[in-house]
Amino acid sequence: MNARVRAGACLALLLPAAACGDGNLAEADGRRFTVDAAAQLILDHSTLPGDSQVVQVVAELWVDYTLLARHLEADTSLTSLDVDDLVRQPLEDETLARLSEEVVEADTVVGDDELAERFAAEMPGAQATASQILVLFPPGATNRQRDSVRAAAVGLREQIAAGADFAVMAERFSADRGSAARGGSLGTFERGQMLPAVDSAVFGLRPGALSQPVATDLGYHVLRLERLEVPELAEAGAEFRRRIQMERLAEAEAAYIAKLDSTSGLALVGDARAVARALAETTPARLSGRAARRSLVAWSDGDYTAGEFLDLIRISPAGFVESVAGASDEELETVLRSVARRELLLTEARGRSLEPAQARVDSVRTAARATVLARAREIGLAAAVTGDGGTEAAAPSPPDSVAAPDSATAPATTAEERVDSALVRILSGRQEVLPLGAVIMLLRDQGDWRIHQTRIGAVLARLEELRSAIAGGGSAGLP
Repeated sequence: MNARVRAGACLALLLPAAACGDGNLAEADGRRFTVDAAAQLILDHSTLPGDSQVVQVVAELWVDYTLLARHLEADTSLTSLDVDDLVRQPLEDETLARLSEEVVEADTVVGDDELAERFAAEMPGAQATASQILVLFPPGATNRQRDSVRAAAVGLREQIAAGADFAVMAERFSADRGSAARGGSLGTFERGQMLPAVDSAVFGLRPGALSQPVATDLGYHVLRLERLEVPELAEAGAEFRRRIQMERLAEAEAAYIAKLDSTSGLALVGDARAVARALAETTPARLSGRAARRSLVAWSDGDYTAGEFLDLIRISPAGFVESVAGASDEELETVLRSVARRELLLTEARGRSLEPAQARVDSVRTAARATVLARAREIGLAAAVTGDGGTEAAAPSPPDSVAAPDSATAPATTAEERVDSALVRILSGRQEVLPLGAVIMLLRDQGDWRIHQTRIGAVLARLEELRSAIAGGGSAGLP
């Protein structure tokens, strides 16, 4: 069979069996995604040039969408879907909130006199408009050089105080060329947006006043406050009072946690940092029993294991793995202590029977299933509920210029057809990839699936064959 005839025999977009091609690129819950089907899909609908990354994404999406669509086909309300991995963190957060209410003692009464005093000192919500002249330290400055820079800054300030134009002096002498081009203007900013020393100096000035030279790691700054806008206590006092109360609660919680750390003896075990970094860099699908039980952090009556850390990696949002892999030893120790401390606090809360009631657990599970179902409908993998209580296919109808894999007009009705339609819409650029988040791990843990990484090259080779057949003057899809 020549290439053109072979391609014509594989016109069906996603064949349910490996009737042609070089085997399967992926399998999921009894369905097969062949090398030929993947190549034809990319050729017919992708707006991107076919490369290994595109093939990988297509395979991943096909597996995830197939697992979800087949699950929905068997159970339209997802009542049999185990969503415990999805609801664990919010339920644990509620447990920890109850623990905080029970054990953390904080004085949250903020009197009017104290509120007014702190409001005047901290000026919450204040906005300053200011200008600066920056005289830089030379690299590796000695004490004598630093003194010389300060003397230069003092001289500039004295000239301005004697009547020299601040904007002209900034344009001529300021090392901050960005603000110098604007006559030294730093614009308008709130507290906390500038370097601490600069921030403190600016908000301590009266409008129109010059600061003494202010030292930072960069050099010496001569600052002038142009305008200061401060909300009235009557306007911002209630929110400021709540902020003070939250600060006191946070301080009390930190004191409780520090005490718990000390009494429990919480500490990293051996080469925990190296193990955690290796897990982030490789992210294995699973660990052996012994490896999973390896302690990373231990305390008097418990520990946090490598298996638990791997679970955290797998359900964490994008960026977490990269941040762990690239973290310093100190940063990684902070992460490990934080996640282990959470487990320690949960143990303490469970010992006090502070977990949410079963009715609350069931409610959160129901909400999680509803969220998954809503996302499946957005993707087009689930049947949408009609006004009369029935259901209809949720996959959007494609425009005339792009035919759906099953039909140009009829909506997708089977799980396979819905997956096919979703992939066509994504590859053709008519639908964004809607993230499934932690649902992916949940589906893969509960489903039967496989992606054959070694066959990505076969898809690319088949794609090139199909393109060559078209370029040769024939049709890749017709004999």
